Amino acid sequence: MTDSSHPDSSDSSSPQSAATDVPGEKSTGYRSRTALLFAVSEVVGKTASFAMFAVASRVLGPAGFGEYSWAMALAAIVASFGMFGFDMALIQLGERNRDRVADYLSSSIALRLVIGAIGVLVVTVMPLTNPDGRWLLVVLTVALSLDNLNMAMRASMSTIDRQRGPAMVIIVQRVTTAVVSVAVLLAGFGVLAMAMAFTAGTALGTVSLFVLTARAGIPPRPSRLHKDSTTDLIRKSILPGLANTMNMQTTRVDMIALERRRDPDAVGYFAAAFKLVETSLFISDSLVRSAMPAMLYAKDHRRVGEIVRAVLATDSVFYFPVALALALRGGDIMALVFGSEFQAGGTAATALAIGLLAWVTLGTLTTSLLVRHHSKDVAAVAGVTLAVKLIIVWPLVDRYGMVGAGIAVSVAFSVQAAALWWRLSVYGGRPRMGTSLLPALIGCAVMAPAAWYIASFWLAAIVSAALYVVVWWLTAQRLDPASVDRVKALVHR
Repeated sequence: MTDSSHPDSSDSSSPQSAATDVPGEKSTGYRSRTALLFAVSEVVGKTASFAMFAVASRVLGPAGFGEYSWAMALAAIVASFGMFGFDMALIQLGERNRDRVADYLSSSIALRLVIGAIGVLVVTVMPLTNPDGRWLLVVLTVALSLDNLNMAMRASMSTIDRQRGPAMVIIVQRVTTAVVSVAVLLAGFGVLAMAMAFTAGTALGTVSLFVLTARAGIPPRPSRLHKDSTTDLIRKSILPGLANTMNMQTTRVDMIALERRRDPDAVGYFAAAFKLVETSLFISDSLVRSAMPAMLYAKDHRRVGEIVRAVLATDSVFYFPVALALALRGGDIMALVFGSEFQAGGTAATALAIGLLAWVTLGTLTTSLLVRHHSKDVAAVAGVTLAVKLIIVWPLVDRYGMVGAGIAVSVAFSVQAAALWWRLSVYGGRPRMGTSLLPALIGCAVMAPAAWYIASFWLAAIVSAALYVVVWWLTAQRLDPASVDRVKALVHR
């Protein structure tokens, strides 16, 4: 008998609703709307965060911005042990035992609380090359440990294919954080107050996500802590956890290497360029998040390869011209976004251009392998990448400074993307790109002379963008019509 008091009873009684409520089997329209919401949340959230850092760079200057970025990088390395591989483990276990998602979430939250507390204790007492930044480091470690809890709850909602609420939380959290952070900076309170504002915004997200999981029927509770679910989660998280931890060190060790040179301005320049690249990933992130349930429930690796191909082909439309712009006009872009003081960091942005394309690619490939339970491959590749990074970053940074750090990022990410592509291909999921990348490449070839030779940055940007859009559109209509349909749907919605 159907319980009419249940909030979902009317939907669940409909065969059509029941069919579409099966995780991984939502309609194309649902997927498109979800991708749109993720894109909107990423655009709004990233824009808010980016605006916050743009203001911070102008208020703090390269040295102050470098101090904040150094502390954030070190806090991220410490907090990565709390992130570990719990999210992917929860998704994989929840796929097989959907009625125990709340148990796995409760175990994930408990483990992260313990690891986070240890991490905060470690940064409180560890020796630092910059002792004056200790409290800044402690506050940011607390904030990132809270964000680990948020990621756990977002993963649980993704497992049951209810992702729209978390997308809205991202918007509220990031906008709130940006507004408060900018306010305290303009009031003259400095980097520590900015870190406290970041912590407050993250805590708001934690509370909001807890409410969402409770409404979805999967709230984390002490009563749901069980030895078997916790043991299963730990075992399943080891390999992706090693990969996550090594990946975090791979992406943040450059800042630590630069700080060792006692050049705070160089740290600030590189941090701004890296933030520019990292922020631009919102389109790729939203596409991957939307495609993840389809990858998870795909019937075979060949189908996963088709999904990866569609994601990468869509990514190329946006990221090829962005990478080219960074390579050719990195200094102008840095000055526009972060202030004229940061134009000297344009060489770092140029060095990171290839790294952007590799980062986009490896993010999609990593997700495709993890959701198909190939954690061992991802961990092995992450280990190789970290080894490569540690070998090349120190001599490159010592010799070339921030440019060397950018080169190290691009080389390491390219190695990682190539290795992940190889592993997915071994399992029969090689993305057959065909001619899908050619329209974006041809468009970039046509726009490059305008971007390079036109002295006025704004005129160069307008002419280059117009040339790219027209040429891409005309060539894509002939070579890859499916990409035109995907981009039109995304832009239209």
